[in-house]
Amino acid sequence: MAELENEFSWSKSRHEKFQECRRAYWYAYYGSFGGWEAPAGSPSRELYVLKKLSSRWQWSGSLVHEALKEMLSRARRSGEVRPVDELLLRTRERARSRWAASREKSYWREPSPSHGLLEHEYGEPVAAAEWKRIWDEVVEGCVRAFYRSEVFERIRRVPTSRWLAVDELDHWSFEGTKVWVAVDFAYVGDDGKVNLLDWKTGRERDVDRTQVAIYALYARDKWNMGPEQVRGGLVYLGSAEAPRVDVPADPDALDACRAEMRRSIAAMRGLLRDPALNLAAVESFPQLEEREVCRRCPFRRPCGRL
Repeated sequence: MAELENEFSWSKSRHEKFQECRRAYWYAYYGSFGGWEAPAGSPSRELYVLKKLSSRWQWSGSLVHEALKEMLSRARRSGEVRPVDELLLRTRERARSRWAASREKSYWREPSPSHGLLEHEYGEPVAAAEWKRIWDEVVEGCVRAFYRSEVFERIRRVPTSRWLAVDELDHWSFEGTKVWVAVDFAYVGDDGKVNLLDWKTGRERDVDRTQVAIYALYARDKWNMGPEQVRGGLVYLGSAEAPRVDVPADPDALDACRAEMRRSIAAMRGLLRDPALNLAAVESFPQLEEREVCRRCPFRRPCGRL
């Protein structure tokens, strides 16, 4: 088997990590590379495991996304929608199993860990009532809101033959750079337009709209759909009715998105020791002076910011 190369690529999450902290960015995309096969105790293995950990907020959001992906994927195959109580029961069982394994720090023994919690790794006390609140308000609350939503009612009326994507990781090329995307849901509406939907379990942020613009650029490459044929939508599941906020994919918005992507890619590549080989030296990616963000970072131990 050919040795894997650390190929330079771009994504919204990579951009956000780069904006948040240069040193954490290096840990996540360079220092951890190869950690899946590195021996226990080695720096790359430690960084790889830590990279895979989630905060309780990220974890709860991923449970919601996983539940909706499971339900919609099954509906796409069989035409049957799993009842909400049944879906929540399966999700609760999955959450409890993963939470218990995380508490035992079993992620250090797994070749490719994916369900560990930062709170367990760093011994952060979280009251049982807080875990229950997160389940009730975020996981169960968001899933039930989705089932009640007008968006879901509309999706159910669309023949599955017009469903284009259900949370599928894919990539496309932007001016020679591989760009990763995972559209939560895409379908062709009755008017022939592609609806690109993204589920949100948190508060509304300006960057959410940028994400929809990235999806629109992807749709042009993937399905040959121009901006006039695309309709973006953000679905905020934390609200009782899970409202859809339409985001126009007009030429000005897409031009602004392209410009932001160019700036981000140039800034990332500008710090590389060898851009052609995607080689990066840790000293080129400084730590933050302000340590407040470090309290949420999975790399606080190797970074010396405990």
